[in-house]
Amino acid sequence: MATDAKETAKQENGSRFFFESVIEKGKEPSDEEMKKIYDGYGPEWKTTYRKQTEALKKFLGSSKGYEYSRDSGIMPYIEGIAKKECGVSVKDRWNPMDIVLVKKSQRRVIEGTIRELTNIPGMSSDAKLTLLNAYMREALDEKVLVGVSLKAIAAKKKTASVEVANARGKSGQPEEINVVDKSLKCDLTLGKKKNYLFDTGELGFDMETKKGGKIHGQSRNFQYSKERNLVQTDLTPKGKDAGAKLGKVSSVALDKFLSSVGLSRPTSAAKHPNIPPVGKWNDSDKNIGLDYIIN
Repeated sequence: MATDAKETAKQENGSRFFFESVIEKGKEPSDEEMKKIYDGYGPEWKTTYRKQTEALKKFLGSSKGYEYSRDSGIMPYIEGIAKKECGVSVKDRWNPMDIVLVKKSQRRVIEGTIRELTNIPGMSSDAKLTLLNAYMREALDEKVLVGVSLKAIAAKKKTASVEVANARGKSGQPEEINVVDKSLKCDLTLGKKKNYLFDTGELGFDMETKKGGKIHGQSRNFQYSKERNLVQTDLTPKGKDAGAKLGKVSSVALDKFLSSVGLSRPTSAAKHPNIPPVGKWNDSDKNIGLDYIIN
């Protein structure tokens, strides 16, 4: 691959166009079409693009229905958030993706989830980047968001190689974690600041790793001064692992589980279908709220 940025952009857009044509339409683009994307296109680049496409198809399997992004679409969207919210000054030092594939049917959901995860008040840019990385790994596992880093292929190499990188950490597998028996507690503080007003609520729990590590977690609103703020989950190591907090995550992490049991999560209390605006409660709303608490 050339080192000139403009030339590299043409070459990578050639890959993008070739991928989309073969994977989505089932046919290679014509030489005339390719020359409009990359004016340096010829027999050597056709061979390279074929090798790249076969490798990508092998990874995707039968999956298709993607948008292919480089200079527009979801790739600059993710890059912009990584720069603005997550402290990424040089994109390639964080994620060397050259092209991004996103399922057309999932693009709005994915963009919304990324925006929510990286727009949590009071969270550090490092913590936001950790959340972004975790979500992108999960999306890659499900093949709904696939970042592709393109490398030069030796002419004598008959097929291109595919390697999933930076997706599982050093161990190769996630740590097995179990909830400690009888550690789950739900506390609600009512009327401490004002009669009949819930000041805050907390869902607390303890977890233990298979290797003996202990973690305390709590899910609650961490900014009491703001009404109906987002719920976050905070994790703190205990015992021999005690030290810095592991950071906060949004309740968006519940979405996959909830959808598996036919439920959905309101993005906030203000958007809950049965919670009216502040000062707009009527008797039927209060009865619904009371029913929630009793049940």
